[in-house]
Amino acid sequence: MEQSIESYIKNLVRDVIGQNLGGLELQCDRQTYVIANWKMNKDLNETAEFFQKINSSHDVSVVICPPTQLLYPTQLFIKQSGKPIGLGGQNVHWADKGAYTGETSGSMLTDVGCEYVIIGHSERRQYSFEDDELVNKKVQQALKSGLTPIICIGETLGQKSAMQTEQVLSKQIIGALKDIDTAHFILAYEPVWAIGTGQSATAELAQETHAYIRSILRQLMGQKAEGISILYGGSANERNAAEYSAMPDIDGVLVGGASLNAHVFDVIINAFAKGEQNS
Repeated sequence: MEQSIESYIKNLVRDVIGQNLGGLELQCDRQTYVIANWKMNKDLNETAEFFQKINSSHDVSVVICPPTQLLYPTQLFIKQSGKPIGLGGQNVHWADKGAYTGETSGSMLTDVGCEYVIIGHSERRQYSFEDDELVNKKVQQALKSGLTPIICIGETLGQKSAMQTEQVLSKQIIGALKDIDTAHFILAYEPVWAIGTGQSATAELAQETHAYIRSILRQLMGQKAEGISILYGGSANERNAAEYSAMPDIDGVLVGGASLNAHVFDVIINAFAKGEQNS
Protein backbone atom coordinates (compact mmCIF):
# COMPACT_ATOMS: atom_id res chain seq x y z
CA MET A 1 0.00 0.00 0.00
CA GLU A 2 1.37 3.40 -0.94
CA GLN A 3 2.25 5.58 2.03
CA SER A 4 0.85 9.09 2.35
CA ILE A 5 3.33 11.96 2.48
CA GLU A 6 2.31 12.62 6.09
CA SER A 7 2.97 9.00 7.08
CA TYR A 8 6.32 9.02 5.27
CA ILE A 9 7.42 12.15 7.14
CA LYS A 10 6.16 10.77 10.44
CA ASN A 11 8.08 7.51 9.98
CA LEU A 12 11.19 9.32 8.80
CA VAL A 13 11.25 11.58 11.86
CA ARG A 14 10.70 8.62 14.17
CA ASP A 15 13.54 6.73 12.47
CA VAL A 16 15.88 9.66 12.96
CA ILE A 17 14.85 10.11 16.60
CA GLY A 18 15.29 6.39 17.19
CA GLN A 19 18.88 6.30 15.91
CA ASN A 20 21.69 5.53 18.31
CA LEU A 21 22.82 8.89 19.67
CA GLY A 22 25.97 8.86 21.74
CA GLY A 23 25.60 5.15 22.38
CA LEU A 24 22.05 5.50 23.71
CA GLU A 25 19.25 3.76 21.85
CA LEU A 26 16.31 6.12 22.27
CA GLN A 27 12.84 4.73 22.75
CA CYS A 28 10.27 6.42 20.52
CA ASP A 29 7.32 4.01 20.76
CA ARG A 30 4.81 6.24 22.48
CA GLN A 31 1.23 5.48 23.41
CA THR A 32 -1.45 7.42 21.54
CA TYR A 33 -4.27 8.82 23.67
CA VAL A 34 -7.66 10.35 22.98
CA ILE A 35 -8.86 11.78 26.29
CA ALA A 36 -12.26 13.34 26.97
CA ASN A 37 -12.47 16.17 29.50
CA TRP A 38 -16.18 16.63 30.11
CA LYS A 39 -15.56 19.51 32.54
CA MET A 40 -18.80 20.41 34.40
CA ASN A 41 -21.15 18.74 31.92
CA LYS A 42 -23.52 15.74 31.68
CA ASP A 43 -25.92 14.16 34.13
CA LEU A 44 -26.42 10.47 34.86
CA ASN A 45 -28.87 9.83 32.01
CA GLU A 46 -26.69 11.64 29.48
CA THR A 47 -23.68 9.61 30.62
CA ALA A 48 -25.57 6.33 30.18
CA GLU A 49 -26.68 7.40 26.71
CA PHE A 50 -23.11 8.33 25.76
CA PHE A 51 -21.81 4.83 26.51
CA GLN A 52 -24.65 3.25 24.55
CA LYS A 53 -23.52 5.15 21.47
CA ILE A 54 -19.73 5.26 21.68
CA ASN A 55 -17.44 2.84 19.90
CA SER A 56 -13.76 2.49 20.76
CA SER A 57 -10.49 1.47 19.16
CA HIS A 58 -7.80 -0.89 20.37
CA ASP A 59 -5.25 1.15 18.38
CA VAL A 60 -5.40 4.12 20.75
CA SER A 61 -5.96 4.53 24.48
CA VAL A 62 -9.33 6.18 25.11
CA VAL A 63 -9.89 7.85 28.49
CA ILE A 64 -13.03 9.56 29.84
CA CYS A 65 -12.68 12.23 32.56
CA PRO A 66 -16.20 13.01 33.83
CA PRO A 67 -17.20 15.29 36.73
CA THR A 68 -16.39 13.83 40.15
CA GLN A 69 -19.96 12.79 41.00
CA LEU A 70 -20.12 10.75 37.78
CA LEU A 71 -16.86 8.84 38.28
CA TYR A 72 -18.34 5.74 39.90
CA PRO A 73 -21.34 5.37 37.54
CA THR A 74 -19.01 5.99 34.60
CA GLN A 75 -16.82 3.15 35.80
CA LEU A 76 -19.91 0.91 35.86
CA PHE A 77 -20.96 2.00 32.37
CA ILE A 78 -17.45 1.25 31.07
CA LYS A 79 -17.54 -2.23 32.59
CA GLN A 80 -21.00 -2.90 31.18
CA SER A 81 -19.91 -1.78 27.73
CA GLY A 82 -16.93 -4.15 27.70
CA LYS A 83 -14.98 -1.51 25.81
CA PRO A 84 -11.30 -0.76 26.50
CA ILE A 85 -11.84 2.70 27.96
CA GLY A 86 -9.89 4.23 30.84
CA LEU A 87 -11.28 6.44 33.59
CA GLY A 88 -9.76 9.68 34.83
CA GLY A 89 -10.47 12.46 37.30
CA GLN A 90 -10.43 16.16 36.48
CA ASN A 91 -8.57 17.22 39.62
CA VAL A 92 -6.82 15.82 42.69
CA HIS A 93 -5.78 17.30 46.03
CA TRP A 94 -2.15 17.30 47.10
CA ALA A 95 -2.83 15.69 50.50
CA ASP A 96 -3.67 12.06 51.29
CA LYS A 97 -6.64 13.07 53.47
CA GLY A 98 -7.72 15.72 55.94
CA ALA A 99 -9.91 18.75 56.55
CA TYR A 100 -10.14 19.90 52.93
CA THR A 101 -13.84 20.44 52.25
CA GLY A 102 -14.92 19.71 48.70
CA GLU A 103 -11.61 18.14 47.66
CA THR A 104 -10.80 14.66 46.33
CA SER A 105 -7.69 12.66 47.20
CA GLY A 106 -5.73 10.38 44.92
CA SER A 107 -6.78 7.30 46.87
CA MET A 108 -10.43 8.31 46.46
CA LEU A 109 -9.93 8.46 42.70
CA THR A 110 -8.27 5.06 42.50
CA ASP A 111 -10.96 3.64 44.78
CA VAL A 112 -13.60 4.33 42.12
CA GLY A 113 -11.44 2.93 39.32
CA CYS A 114 -9.50 5.95 38.07
CA GLU A 115 -6.17 5.37 36.38
CA TYR A 116 -5.58 8.95 35.25
CA VAL A 117 -6.09 12.49 36.53
CA ILE A 118 -5.91 15.90 34.85
CA ILE A 119 -3.65 18.35 36.67
CA GLY A 120 -2.94 22.01 35.98
CA HIS A 121 -5.68 22.70 33.46
CA SER A 122 -5.77 26.38 32.51
CA GLU A 123 -9.25 26.73 34.01
CA ARG A 124 -7.90 25.50 37.34
CA ARG A 125 -4.95 27.86 37.04
CA GLN A 126 -7.26 30.78 36.20
CA TYR A 127 -10.29 30.24 38.44
CA SER A 128 -8.70 28.37 41.35
CA PHE A 129 -5.38 30.25 41.24
CA GLU A 130 -3.27 27.11 40.90
CA ASP A 131 0.41 27.85 40.27
CA ASP A 132 3.34 25.68 39.22
CA GLU A 133 4.22 24.84 42.83
CA LEU A 134 0.73 23.52 43.55
CA VAL A 135 0.66 21.64 40.25
CA ASN A 136 3.91 19.93 41.25
CA LYS A 137 2.49 18.91 44.64
CA LYS A 138 -0.54 17.42 42.90
CA VAL A 139 1.64 15.56 40.40
CA GLN A 140 3.62 14.03 43.25
CA GLN A 141 0.43 13.00 45.04
CA ALA A 142 -1.04 11.49 41.88
CA LEU A 143 2.07 9.40 41.28
CA LYS A 144 2.12 8.33 44.92
CA SER A 145 -1.50 7.19 44.54
CA GLY A 146 -0.73 5.13 41.43
CA LEU A 147 -2.40 7.53 39.00
CA THR A 148 -1.02 8.72 35.68
CA PRO A 149 -0.99 12.54 35.76
CA ILE A 150 -2.17 14.36 32.64
CA ILE A 151 -0.22 17.59 33.14
CA CYS A 152 -1.63 20.58 31.25
CA ILE A 153 0.54 23.45 30.07
CA GLY A 154 -0.11 26.37 27.75
CA GLU A 155 0.31 30.07 27.09
CA THR A 156 -2.28 32.86 27.05
CA LEU A 157 -2.97 35.05 24.03
CA GLY A 158 -1.04 37.89 25.65
CA GLN A 159 1.98 35.67 26.22
CA LYS A 160 1.78 34.35 22.67
CA SER A 161 1.57 37.88 21.26
CA ALA A 162 4.59 38.88 23.35
CA MET A 163 6.57 35.93 21.89
CA GLN A 164 6.82 34.32 25.33
CA THR A 165 5.43 30.88 24.46
CA GLU A 166 8.70 28.97 24.91
CA GLN A 167 9.55 30.82 28.11
CA VAL A 168 6.11 30.11 29.60
CA LEU A 169 6.08 26.45 28.61
CA SER A 170 9.58 25.74 29.88
CA LYS A 171 8.74 27.35 33.23
CA GLN A 172 5.52 25.34 33.55
CA ILE A 173 7.23 22.06 32.63
CA ILE A 174 10.19 22.57 34.95
CA GLY A 175 7.87 23.63 37.77
CA ALA A 176 5.46 20.72 37.33
CA LEU A 177 8.25 18.14 37.19
CA LYS A 178 10.36 19.37 40.10
CA ASP A 179 11.77 16.36 42.00
CA ILE A 180 9.98 13.98 39.59
CA ASP A 181 12.29 11.24 38.31
CA THR A 182 9.74 9.05 36.55
CA ALA A 183 8.35 9.30 33.02
CA HIS A 184 4.99 7.90 34.15
CA PHE A 185 2.99 10.94 33.10
CA ILE A 186 1.34 12.55 30.07
CA LEU A 187 1.79 16.17 28.98
CA ALA A 188 -1.06 18.05 27.32
CA TYR A 189 -0.28 21.27 25.47
CA GLU A 190 -3.40 23.41 25.65
CA PRO A 191 -2.82 26.94 24.36
CA VAL A 192 -5.13 29.01 26.56
CA TRP A 193 -6.05 31.25 23.64
CA ALA A 194 -7.52 28.23 21.83
CA ILE A 195 -9.49 26.55 24.63
CA GLY A 196 -13.22 26.84 24.07
CA THR A 197 -12.76 29.59 21.48
CA GLY A 198 -12.96 27.51 18.32
CA GLN A 199 -9.53 28.89 17.39
CA SER A 200 -7.16 25.95 17.22
CA ALA A 201 -3.46 26.00 16.47
CA THR A 202 -2.59 24.69 13.03
CA ALA A 203 -1.14 21.20 12.95
CA GLU A 204 2.20 22.66 11.87
CA LEU A 205 2.29 25.17 14.75
CA ALA A 206 1.23 22.50 17.23
CA GLN A 207 3.96 20.16 15.95
CA GLU A 208 6.58 22.90 16.27
CA THR A 209 5.50 23.58 19.85
CA HIS A 210 5.38 19.88 20.74
CA ALA A 211 8.90 19.43 19.38
CA TYR A 212 10.05 22.26 21.63
CA ILE A 213 8.28 20.68 24.61
CA ARG A 214 10.06 17.39 23.93
CA SER A 215 13.39 19.22 23.78
CA ILE A 216 12.74 20.53 27.30
CA LEU A 217 11.85 17.02 28.46
CA ARG A 218 15.13 15.72 26.99
CA GLN A 219 17.05 18.29 29.02
CA LEU A 220 15.23 17.21 32.18
CA MET A 221 14.91 13.46 31.66
CA GLY A 222 17.31 12.41 28.93
CA GLN A 223 16.37 9.22 27.12
CA LYS A 224 13.07 8.88 29.02
CA ALA A 225 11.70 11.89 27.13
CA GLU A 226 11.25 9.87 23.94
CA GLY A 227 8.61 7.67 25.56
CA ILE A 228 6.47 10.47 27.03
CA SER A 229 3.20 11.14 25.21
CA ILE A 230 2.47 14.80 24.45
CA LEU A 231 -1.15 15.58 23.58
CA TYR A 232 -2.68 18.62 21.90
CA GLY A 233 -5.74 20.16 23.50
CA GLY A 234 -6.75 23.56 22.17
CA SER A 235 -10.17 23.19 20.51
CA ALA A 236 -9.31 19.76 19.10
CA ASN A 237 -12.33 18.43 17.21
CA GLU A 238 -13.54 16.08 14.47
CA ARG A 239 -12.48 18.55 11.75
CA ASN A 240 -8.82 18.89 12.69
CA ALA A 241 -8.04 15.56 14.40
CA ALA A 242 -6.69 13.88 11.26
CA GLU A 243 -4.23 16.73 10.68
CA TYR A 244 -2.93 16.50 14.24
CA SER A 245 -2.64 12.71 14.02
CA ALA A 246 -0.19 13.04 11.11
CA MET A 247 2.34 15.02 13.16
CA PRO A 248 5.26 13.02 14.66
CA ASP A 249 5.30 14.73 18.06
CA ILE A 250 1.53 14.87 18.60
CA ASP A 251 0.64 11.68 20.44
CA GLY A 252 -3.08 12.27 20.76
CA VAL A 253 -5.54 14.88 21.96
CA LEU A 254 -7.21 16.09 25.14
CA VAL A 255 -10.71 16.95 23.95
CA GLY A 256 -13.14 19.32 25.67
CA GLY A 257 -16.49 20.27 24.15
CA ALA A 258 -16.13 17.93 21.17
CA SER A 259 -15.99 14.94 23.53
CA LEU A 260 -19.54 15.45 24.80
CA ASN A 261 -21.08 14.02 21.63
CA ALA A 262 -20.41 10.29 21.27
CA HIS A 263 -20.48 10.34 17.46
CA VAL A 264 -18.11 13.31 17.23
CA PHE A 265 -15.78 11.72 19.79
CA ASP A 266 -15.77 8.50 17.75
CA VAL A 267 -14.66 10.45 14.67
CA ILE A 268 -11.72 11.85 16.64
CA ILE A 269 -10.79 8.40 17.98
CA ASN A 270 -10.92 6.92 14.48
CA ALA A 271 -8.71 9.70 13.10
CA PHE A 272 -5.93 8.76 15.51
CA ALA A 273 -6.54 5.03 15.07
CA LYS A 274 -5.97 5.44 11.33
CA GLY A 275 -2.88 7.50 12.07
CA GLU A 276 -1.50 4.61 14.13
CA GLN A 277 -2.26 2.11 11.38
CA ASN A 278 -0.44 4.27 8.82
CA SER A 279 2.64 4.82 10.99
